[in-house]
Amino acid sequence: MQKLILVRHGESEHHIRGLTGGWTDTPLTERGKQQAELIGHALAAFKQDRCSCLFSSDLLRARQTAEIISKSVGTRPVFRAELRELNNGVAKDKSLADARSLELPMTKPRVEWEPYPGAESWKAMSLRITRFMSDIAARSSVETVLIVSHGGGMVAVIHWWLGLGEEYWSKISFELECGSITRLTENCWGEKVISKLNDTSHLVAGNVALYEEEGNEEKYRDERV
Repeated sequence: MQKLILVRHGESEHHIRGLTGGWTDTPLTERGKQQAELIGHALAAFKQDRCSCLFSSDLLRARQTAEIISKSVGTRPVFRAELRELNNGVAKDKSLADARSLELPMTKPRVEWEPYPGAESWKAMSLRITRFMSDIAARSSVETVLIVSHGGGMVAVIHWWLGLGEEYWSKISFELECGSITRLTENCWGEKVISKLNDTSHLVAGNVALYEEEGNEEKYRDERV
Protein backbone atom coordinates (compact mmCIF):
# COMPACT_ATOMS: atom_id res chain seq x y z
CA MET A 1 0.00 0.00 0.00
CA GLN A 2 1.63 3.21 -1.20
CA LYS A 3 -1.33 5.56 -1.06
CA LEU A 4 -4.37 6.04 1.14
CA ILE A 5 -7.26 8.31 0.19
CA LEU A 6 -9.41 9.16 3.19
CA VAL A 7 -12.90 10.61 2.82
CA ARG A 8 -14.99 11.86 5.70
CA HIS A 9 -18.68 11.21 5.11
CA GLY A 10 -20.95 14.05 4.00
CA GLU A 11 -23.15 16.12 6.25
CA SER A 12 -25.49 13.90 8.27
CA GLU A 13 -28.88 14.43 9.89
CA HIS A 14 -27.33 14.38 13.36
CA HIS A 15 -25.37 17.54 12.50
CA ILE A 16 -28.52 19.57 11.88
CA ARG A 17 -30.75 17.93 14.52
CA GLY A 18 -28.44 18.54 17.47
CA LEU A 19 -27.74 14.86 18.09
CA THR A 20 -24.55 13.14 19.12
CA GLY A 21 -22.37 11.54 16.48
CA GLY A 22 -20.51 8.35 17.31
CA TRP A 23 -22.74 5.34 16.72
CA THR A 24 -25.88 7.46 16.29
CA ASP A 25 -26.94 6.11 12.90
CA THR A 26 -28.47 8.93 10.87
CA PRO A 27 -28.60 9.32 7.06
CA LEU A 28 -27.01 12.00 4.93
CA THR A 29 -28.80 15.29 4.44
CA GLU A 30 -29.45 16.47 0.88
CA ARG A 31 -26.34 18.62 1.23
CA GLY A 32 -24.40 15.56 2.37
CA LYS A 33 -25.51 13.63 -0.71
CA GLN A 34 -24.38 16.49 -2.93
CA GLN A 35 -21.02 16.52 -1.16
CA ALA A 36 -20.63 12.80 -1.81
CA GLU A 37 -21.36 13.31 -5.51
CA LEU A 38 -18.74 16.06 -5.74
CA ILE A 39 -16.22 13.82 -3.96
CA GLY A 40 -16.90 11.06 -6.47
CA HIS A 41 -16.46 13.41 -9.43
CA ALA A 42 -13.19 14.76 -7.99
CA LEU A 43 -11.74 11.29 -7.38
CA ALA A 44 -12.77 10.08 -10.83
CA ALA A 45 -11.20 13.09 -12.53
CA PHE A 46 -7.60 12.19 -11.71
CA LYS A 47 -5.71 9.07 -12.67
CA GLN A 48 -3.56 9.24 -9.53
CA ASP A 49 -6.68 8.72 -7.41
CA ARG A 50 -7.79 5.55 -9.18
CA CYS A 51 -8.17 2.70 -6.74
CA SER A 52 -9.38 -0.90 -6.86
CA CYS A 53 -10.13 -1.15 -3.14
CA LEU A 54 -12.84 0.85 -1.33
CA PHE A 55 -13.54 0.25 2.36
CA SER A 56 -16.18 2.08 4.35
CA SER A 57 -17.62 2.25 7.83
CA ASP A 58 -20.95 0.46 7.94
CA LEU A 59 -22.73 3.34 9.71
CA LEU A 60 -25.42 4.77 7.46
CA ARG A 61 -23.87 8.20 6.80
CA ALA A 62 -20.59 6.62 5.69
CA ARG A 63 -22.33 3.81 3.81
CA GLN A 64 -24.41 6.27 1.78
CA THR A 65 -21.33 8.39 1.04
CA ALA A 66 -19.38 5.34 -0.17
CA GLU A 67 -22.26 4.10 -2.32
CA ILE A 68 -22.55 7.48 -4.07
CA ILE A 69 -18.77 7.72 -4.58
CA SER A 70 -18.64 4.17 -5.96
CA LYS A 71 -20.85 5.17 -8.89
CA SER A 72 -18.14 7.58 -10.04
CA VAL A 73 -15.01 5.59 -9.27
CA GLY A 74 -16.39 2.21 -10.40
CA THR A 75 -15.29 0.31 -7.30
CA ARG A 76 -17.77 -1.55 -5.11
CA PRO A 77 -17.48 -0.61 -1.42
CA VAL A 78 -16.79 -3.14 1.31
CA PHE A 79 -18.47 -2.15 4.58
CA ARG A 80 -16.62 -2.83 7.82
CA ALA A 81 -17.69 -2.15 11.42
CA GLU A 82 -14.01 -1.67 12.33
CA LEU A 83 -14.09 1.71 10.56
CA ARG A 84 -16.89 3.11 12.70
CA GLU A 85 -16.55 6.27 14.75
CA LEU A 86 -15.92 6.03 18.49
CA ASN A 87 -18.68 4.05 20.23
CA ASN A 88 -20.48 6.62 22.39
CA GLY A 89 -22.34 4.08 24.50
CA VAL A 90 -25.52 5.37 26.18
CA ALA A 91 -25.10 8.75 24.44
CA LYS A 92 -26.05 7.11 21.13
CA ASP A 93 -29.19 8.73 19.66
CA LYS A 94 -29.23 11.35 22.43
CA SER A 95 -29.33 15.11 22.01
CA LEU A 96 -26.08 16.94 22.74
CA ALA A 97 -27.65 18.44 25.86
CA ASP A 98 -28.79 15.06 27.17
CA ALA A 99 -25.38 13.55 26.38
CA ARG A 100 -23.64 16.19 28.47
CA SER A 101 -25.68 15.10 31.49
CA LEU A 102 -24.55 11.50 30.94
CA GLU A 103 -20.85 12.28 30.53
CA LEU A 104 -18.50 10.60 32.99
CA PRO A 105 -15.74 12.54 34.81
CA MET A 106 -12.45 12.74 32.95
CA THR A 107 -9.90 10.13 34.00
CA LYS A 108 -6.19 9.83 33.29
CA PRO A 109 -4.56 8.89 31.09
CA ARG A 110 -7.05 10.72 28.89
CA VAL A 111 -6.57 8.24 26.03
CA GLU A 112 -8.19 5.58 28.24
CA TRP A 113 -11.13 7.76 29.37
CA GLU A 114 -14.54 6.30 28.52
CA PRO A 115 -16.73 9.42 28.13
CA TYR A 116 -20.09 7.68 28.67
CA PRO A 117 -21.27 4.41 30.23
CA GLY A 118 -20.80 1.66 27.64
CA ALA A 119 -18.57 3.86 25.45
CA GLU A 120 -15.13 3.17 23.99
CA SER A 121 -12.04 5.03 25.02
CA TRP A 122 -10.00 6.77 22.36
CA LYS A 123 -7.39 4.05 22.88
CA ALA A 124 -9.92 1.27 22.25
CA MET A 125 -11.14 2.91 19.05
CA SER A 126 -7.60 3.53 17.84
CA LEU A 127 -6.57 -0.06 18.50
CA ARG A 128 -9.64 -1.32 16.62
CA ILE A 129 -8.82 0.81 13.59
CA THR A 130 -5.05 0.26 13.58
CA ARG A 131 -5.56 -3.51 13.76
CA PHE A 132 -7.85 -3.30 10.75
CA MET A 133 -5.40 -1.12 8.79
CA SER A 134 -2.44 -3.37 9.60
CA ASP A 135 -4.45 -6.40 8.51
CA ILE A 136 -5.44 -5.02 5.10
CA ALA A 137 -1.91 -3.68 4.55
CA ALA A 138 -0.50 -7.16 5.21
CA ARG A 139 -3.05 -9.01 3.06
CA SER A 140 -3.57 -6.63 0.14
CA SER A 141 -1.25 -6.05 -2.81
CA VAL A 142 -3.29 -3.02 -3.94
CA GLU A 143 -1.21 0.17 -4.11
CA THR A 144 -4.05 2.68 -3.58
CA VAL A 145 -6.83 2.19 -1.03
CA LEU A 146 -9.84 4.48 -0.57
CA ILE A 147 -11.47 4.64 2.86
CA VAL A 148 -14.71 6.37 3.86
CA SER A 149 -14.95 6.91 7.59
CA HIS A 150 -15.51 9.50 10.32
CA GLY A 151 -13.54 12.34 11.87
CA GLY A 152 -12.16 10.41 14.83
CA GLY A 153 -11.68 7.23 12.85
CA MET A 154 -9.70 9.06 10.19
CA VAL A 155 -7.43 10.62 12.82
CA ALA A 156 -6.63 7.08 13.99
CA VAL A 157 -5.85 6.04 10.40
CA ILE A 158 -3.46 8.99 9.98
CA HIS A 159 -1.73 8.11 13.25
CA TRP A 160 -1.30 4.55 11.95
CA TRP A 161 0.04 5.73 8.57
CA LEU A 162 2.62 8.00 10.21
CA GLY A 163 3.61 5.34 12.75
CA LEU A 164 2.52 7.48 15.71
CA GLY A 165 2.07 5.18 18.69
CA GLU A 166 -0.18 5.40 21.73
CA GLU A 167 1.89 8.13 23.37
CA TYR A 168 0.75 10.51 20.60
CA TRP A 169 -2.93 9.55 20.39
CA SER A 170 -4.10 12.20 22.86
CA LYS A 171 -1.45 14.76 21.86
CA ILE A 172 -1.72 15.06 18.07
CA SER A 173 -4.97 15.42 16.16
CA PHE A 174 -6.23 16.72 12.80
CA GLU A 175 -9.21 18.84 11.74
CA LEU A 176 -11.22 16.91 9.14
CA GLU A 177 -14.44 18.40 7.79
CA CYS A 178 -17.44 16.59 6.35
CA GLY A 179 -16.87 15.82 2.68
CA SER A 180 -13.12 16.37 2.91
CA ILE A 181 -10.45 14.34 1.13
CA THR A 182 -7.09 13.53 2.72
CA ARG A 183 -4.28 11.95 0.70
CA LEU A 184 -1.55 9.94 2.40
CA THR A 185 1.36 8.83 0.24
CA GLU A 186 4.81 7.28 0.39
CA ASN A 187 7.68 9.11 -1.31
CA CYS A 188 10.65 7.66 -3.19
CA TRP A 189 12.63 7.35 0.08
CA GLY A 190 9.88 5.30 1.69
CA GLU A 191 8.85 8.17 3.95
CA LYS A 192 5.20 8.55 4.94
CA VAL A 193 3.72 11.81 3.67
CA ILE A 194 0.52 13.79 4.25
CA SER A 195 0.11 15.06 0.69
CA LYS A 196 -3.26 16.72 1.26
CA LEU A 197 -5.09 17.20 4.56
CA ASN A 198 -8.76 18.14 4.87
CA ASP A 199 -9.08 19.18 1.21
CA THR A 200 -12.56 20.61 0.56
CA SER A 201 -11.93 22.57 -2.63
CA HIS A 202 -13.90 19.98 -4.67
CA LEU A 203 -17.03 20.97 -2.75
CA VAL A 204 -17.13 24.24 -4.69
CA ALA A 205 -19.63 23.14 -7.35
CA GLY A 206 -18.23 23.29 -10.87
CA ASN A 207 -14.51 23.18 -10.03
CA VAL A 208 -14.03 19.60 -11.19
CA ALA A 209 -16.22 20.01 -14.26
CA LEU A 210 -14.41 23.21 -15.23
CA TYR A 211 -10.94 21.69 -15.18
CA GLU A 212 -12.05 18.41 -16.74
CA GLU A 213 -13.52 20.39 -19.62
CA GLU A 214 -10.34 22.39 -20.03
CA GLY A 215 -8.26 19.22 -19.83
CA ASN A 216 -6.09 20.91 -17.23
CA GLU A 217 -5.79 18.40 -14.38
CA GLU A 218 -2.45 19.80 -13.21
CA LYS A 219 -3.94 23.27 -12.73
CA TYR A 220 -6.77 21.91 -10.62
CA ARG A 221 -4.44 19.77 -8.56
CA ASP A 222 -2.09 22.67 -7.84
CA GLU A 223 -4.88 25.05 -6.83
CA ARG A 224 -6.46 22.74 -4.27
CA VAL A 225 -5.87 23.82 -0.66
